[in-house]
Amino acid sequence: MSTPSHIRLGQRLWGCLAILLVVPLLYYGLHVALRTPPLAPTQLIAHRGGPKYAPENTLAAFRHAITQGVDWLELDVQMSRDGTLVIIHDETVDRTTNGTGAVRDLTFAQIRALDAGRGEKVPTFQEVVELARANGVKLLPEAKSAHLYPGLEEKMLQVLDEAGYLDQTIIQSFEAGSLDTLHRLNPNVKLCALYGLGSFSVSAPPGEAQFVCPMAEMVLLNPGLIRQAHGEGRQVFIWFGLLENPFLFKVMRFFGAEGLMSDDPIALREAERSTK
Repeated sequence: MSTPSHIRLGQRLWGCLAILLVVPLLYYGLHVALRTPPLAPTQLIAHRGGPKYAPENTLAAFRHAITQGVDWLELDVQMSRDGTLVIIHDETVDRTTNGTGAVRDLTFAQIRALDAGRGEKVPTFQEVVELARANGVKLLPEAKSAHLYPGLEEKMLQVLDEAGYLDQTIIQSFEAGSLDTLHRLNPNVKLCALYGLGSFSVSAPPGEAQFVCPMAEMVLLNPGLIRQAHGEGRQVFIWFGLLENPFLFKVMRFFGAEGLMSDDPIALREAERSTK
């Protein structure tokens, strides 16, 4: 006696469901078994200073992050038309200030005259370096859109060298050419290679970078990215795209990440405390 068609269909559906459940369990179970421990204590990094509490990339945001006990200030470095290093994320001032125009087309005086939110001004790189040095917090500046600014890397190194803060700084970039340039200018400078959506490997980063910083969403898809970096002796910082929450902080730490970069330094600190 044959099995009714509706029962056969139900059996197939249950079989498919079982596969959908078992395969991820096996996949992540393997990554859990192979995970590597962090190479250093957890580093708490205030992304753009922590825009949840103050306008991003402003001195107000950086000062607030410092009061929360972060280890690093993350910031974006670009250059005005007349060669001043300014702290701003976008290639234009449109989103984060009350002005318009490309950063590279505006003089420092024009940029400084803008309101970056709640009366804050766009700071210079030198101002942030001085703030960090005065408070003993480390710096994670990004050479942002470096291809637009010939000489950006050399100027960043000059500011850090004059402040005596190179050893407390890791310079990061998405651009391989920028990391190579920094390494050529100063082979001793610490570098971090940034990776975005679609990056399934962090092996052999440009500039012989000692640190790598993949996107959390990519690490969720492939936790082996952290193991890959550790296998090459590199520490891993994590930046978050759309998925940023205390649970994910703990997941990244569980798989061995050394540094977590968040818009919310308070939530980051509390998540780290809860794991101890």
